[in-house]
Amino acid sequence: MRPFVTAAIAYVGLRASNDKFIAAAIGDMRRVLEDAGLVEIATRLKGMSATKRAKIGLARLRVEGVPPQRIVSIVLAVAALIEADATAPRAKEFQTVQTCKAVHRLASGTHRVWVVEDHQGRKRRTEMHAFPKSTGRVLREMGQMLEKPCEWVIEKHVAGVLAHRQRYGRPRAAS
Repeated sequence: MRPFVTAAIAYVGLRASNDKFIAAAIGDMRRVLEDAGLVEIATRLKGMSATKRAKIGLARLRVEGVPPQRIVSIVLAVAALIEADATAPRAKEFQTVQTCKAVHRLASGTHRVWVVEDHQGRKRRTEMHAFPKSTGRVLREMGQMLEKPCEWVIEKHVAGVLAHRQRYGRPRAAS
């Protein structure tokens, strides 16, 4: 996955200011992140609808400062990887879920740190790391929210990312 993401980030970075499809996708992705709403801690997500949990996941990306250009690059990289892999399933749902998984890793979970003093005056550091379950419905909903602004970019630029990776990527070591 990493070589495709690297190629897609370079490709999108080179064309972000000149290509209207990429510029529009970045602008639309920025709006999707802004409209996502408030962030909720991971331990309070149980019982919420899949759409609400997906929006909270997008809000978490916004709060963590993940740039929309990077998200567009990852969406494009997943599409290019599936295109290049002859054994990958061709179902649209597979691509949607894989896109969401790749983006969701950037800002998943709630992390807290406390310093607690015990009865002898010693300070101890306590940490909590809670990650929400990434269920099928949530992955599909969030993946669709991520892919919607990038439909034209995927259609027009997957071949360009593959060519960019082929031309500028690191050569594979001979086995």
